[in-house]
Amino acid sequence: MSSERYSARIHEYIDAHKENMLNDLFMLMRIDSAYSEDTRTAAEPFGAGSAAALAAGGALLEKYGFTVHNYDNYVIASDLGQGERELDILAHLDVVPGGEGWTVTEPFKPLLKDGAVFGRGSADDKGPAIAALYAMRAIKELGIPLRSTARFILGGCEELGLGDLEYYFEREPHARYSISPDADYPLINAERGISGTEVKKRFTAAEAAASPVVSIHAGLRRNMVPFSAAAVIDCGKGGFTAAEAAGIAAAAAKRCGAGLELESGDNTLRLDVRGVGGHASTPENAVNSLTCLMEILSALPSADPVLELIRGFSRLYPFGVHHGEAAGIDMEDAESGRISSSFNVMHYENGEMTALVDSRVPAMASESNFMGVLKRAFRDAGADSVEIALNPCHYVPKDSEFVQKLLSSYKRVTGDVNAEPLAIGGGTYVHNIDNGVAFGCAMPGVDNRMHGPDEFMLTDVLFKSAEIFADAIISICG
Repeated sequence: MSSERYSARIHEYIDAHKENMLNDLFMLMRIDSAYSEDTRTAAEPFGAGSAAALAAGGALLEKYGFTVHNYDNYVIASDLGQGERELDILAHLDVVPGGEGWTVTEPFKPLLKDGAVFGRGSADDKGPAIAALYAMRAIKELGIPLRSTARFILGGCEELGLGDLEYYFEREPHARYSISPDADYPLINAERGISGTEVKKRFTAAEAAASPVVSIHAGLRRNMVPFSAAAVIDCGKGGFTAAEAAGIAAAAAKRCGAGLELESGDNTLRLDVRGVGGHASTPENAVNSLTCLMEILSALPSADPVLELIRGFSRLYPFGVHHGEAAGIDMEDAESGRISSSFNVMHYENGEMTALVDSRVPAMASESNFMGVLKRAFRDAGADSVEIALNPCHYVPKDSEFVQKLLSSYKRVTGDVNAEPLAIGGGTYVHNIDNGVAFGCAMPGVDNRMHGPDEFMLTDVLFKSAEIFADAIISICG
């Protein structure tokens, strides 16, 4: 069915429901739905916040006349249309932690300002979920006929391992096609592989007791470039004064363009480095507070084993280097682009260190040119153990009928007739699904600050996305 004949009616419907869309979005955004180990139960597998968001999303769907199936608080799902299920629309209601560094509002206090909604989840992925919901509402309430079914699936754990979809797809088949409004327009048909590296080191009790490094705490999640990083050092054990350490820290922070707060105690100095948080797939858009902190600690005049380990890590991941050049893993191919690699988490205390690195790798990455190289590099730097997991690249041909129909919907609504599919480093909700592509909702050239402070969604993009999704549903299922 041609979707063009319904364009004007859908536009009028969305225009008349803008206030409703914002109210529904704000309601969802007020829920802190980040994964919570502390509140996990059998009935709430990802914690109380995730379950509350799914309940709220289900209540909205039921309010607007949709039947909701709750899959044990892993996902909820609702169908639109009749007949064979041809399209899955996958969005998620969990978020990354609120984090620090917000300037416009607090993470879970949504604010409408200057044509944008600010708050955690506005762009990733509660705003896009609302756009998809209103696309379905428009089709349903306008009585637009569909020959097949579109299923709207809302998940509760996209940000931490996709356990929600694993559970769901053990019980339900995939639709013929899948889209997820979890990234960028025009659409993403190629995603680099996602790799997580965990590095561990245990020092002897004597080494830990003698070290000037008391503690290091930086990073919330592997897939978030850290906004803040803190260390406590015992200057007396290092053989330098607090004033000397403060001078070294100030100079390094200035070189990095990071903020620095210092707090002196009895022979101790606490360093708080403040950078700019961001998504691990685009580390070049952030200021990594952890790699800046490693640069500061590396410059301290002490041959202590803990500091030597940090120096080794800092040589592999110097501040401002985003493609694994120093670690020997820089690579690029035409299909999926250039690797990005970001050192995002470090915790050290009582002689035990754990660190996490996030890499987004092209299709050419292998054991010999990536995993093996990185393992050797960290072990040569002094690590005890290095564990690397790799989720391979994802690709749907750009000339497929499915991709071309989605591009046509995007072009029809936006007028961007030159739009072409993208390849990205971010892993979307359809990364592991055949015939699945990411479709919105960030417009070209707009950084929505996903996973960072002051995340936002432009309201005109929110409303336009609902029209795009409605057009696409009709094109595929009509």
